[in-house]
Amino acid sequence: MAGSTLDQVQRLVDQLTPLDQVRLLEYLAPRIGRVVAIRSPTGPASTLNRAEAWEEFFRLGDALAARDPDVGNTLTEAVLAMRR
Repeated sequence: MAGSTLDQVQRLVDQLTPLDQVRLLEYLAPRIGRVVAIRSPTGPASTLNRAEAWEEFFRLGDALAARDPDVGNTLTEAVLAMRR
């Protein structure tokens, strides 16, 4: 069930404009940050300074970009375009 829900959400995100995808990312980022901070074996994310936090964010973005298929305009592509 969770797999089909994830597939549905991914299809919906692919239909969003790049701007709406960025807004979705802004909405999700704090939620993901809290989960990562709770589950992080090295301690909470608040121990990271801003530069380290951004480095980790971009490292994760690059990892996602490497896994993304070259089809359509994805959230990863929109974020990468905004970084340039």
